[in-house]
Order: sequence, then structure tokens, then C-alpha cells
Amino acid sequence: MHKPVLIFDFGNVVGFFDYLRACERLAEPLGITATALRDRLVDRGFTDWLVAFESGRIGPEAFGARVMEAAGVRLDHDQFVRAWEDIFWPNEPIGELIAALKAAGYRVFLGSNTNVLHATFYRRQFAQTLDLLDGLILSYEVGQMKPARAFFDACVAAADVPADSCLFIDDIEENVEGARQAGLVGIHYRETPALLDELRRLGIEITTPIA
Repeated sequence: MHKPVLIFDFGNVVGFFDYLRACERLAEPLGITATALRDRLVDRGFTDWLVAFESGRIGPEAFGARVMEAAGVRLDHDQFVRAWEDIFWPNEPIGELIAALKAAGYRVFLGSNTNVLHATFYRRQFAQTLDLLDGLILSYEVGQMKPARAFFDACVAAADVPADSCLFIDDIEENVEGARQAGLVGIHYRETPALLDELRRLGIEITTPIA
């Protein structure tokens, strides 16, 4: 029997994020609030552009140009990147959990809907945790986004074990259900103590105390 492989989502699991942090920087020269800019971008098609960006269908320069045109702000690409990328902060107990799982001999992966700018940034910011991982499955690299079956198939291929030996941990119920439909064990992340209880129930040995 294969030892379970654990696959963690990034956003609001390994690290928290808030797009308003980026909107605040972009809104400053416009003299409007971050919330007002976010609403403007959403009204003008931001969600569709983000899906295309995080699916690898458009590149960072094209994405940045669309956002800046919709926002009505003029920045060079490097300035846009600095405003866009820094929106994360760590979920420290999950970082401790990943370290404990690796110390106990488990293989651990990241499975994230993300884009090249955010992934490049958080791989540096969270290097102490992410460098422990056995691999990263990133939507913009595989050309598929959760909850699509193809994304989870890419996770199973990376783990190189049967799907039912993969535990996929995500904060979005739709993604958890997508993992289950693909044959993985889906776990809905709400808070770390409840996650620890569920992992122990599934036979994962966690002996190191987690804050």
C-alpha cells in the first residue's frame, strides 16, 4: 500500500492573500480607494483576464497592460509587477505542519491556481517552507485550473501514486469536490486544528506539536 501523498493548496492554506493590497498601490495615483479600483476592474473583465493568466493563455506583459488600461493608471511593467506581486503573508501553523510531515517521511506537494508573477514572488517569500516540497503543480504551467479534472490528473501524475493515495487540501469547497471527483481524497481546509484532526483520522502520523 502506498504511503499517502499530501498536496496543499497555496492561497489561504499555505499563505493568506488579499488582492486589495495590490489595488491599494495601483489606486494611489488615481486618488481612489482600493475597493473602488477592485470594483472597477471586476466590472471591466478582470476575472476573465485572471483566468486566462493563471491558465497560461496570456503572459504577464499582456495581463499587466489589460489591468492598467482598465484601471486608468500608467506604470511601466516593472512598476506594475511590484504593485501586483506582494499580496501574501504566511499561515505559520501550516508551514510548521509541512515541516513536520516532511520530517516524518511523507511526500508533500503544492497544487495551486496561480500565475507566474505571484508564484515567482511567493516561492522567494515562502522559500523556507516551499523548498521542503517534493514538487509544485501550478495552473499556469500545466495549462489547467482547479476544479478541472485535468489539474488533478496532473497532481496525481506528479505524485506518481494512485489517485486515492493523494490527500488534496484546499480552502474552496468546489476544488475539494473536484479532487474527489478525480479520485483523490479531498479535505476542506477551514482552520489548522480541524485539519490536524482530519489528517490523524486518516492515519497521518503527526508527532511534532503544531502551534
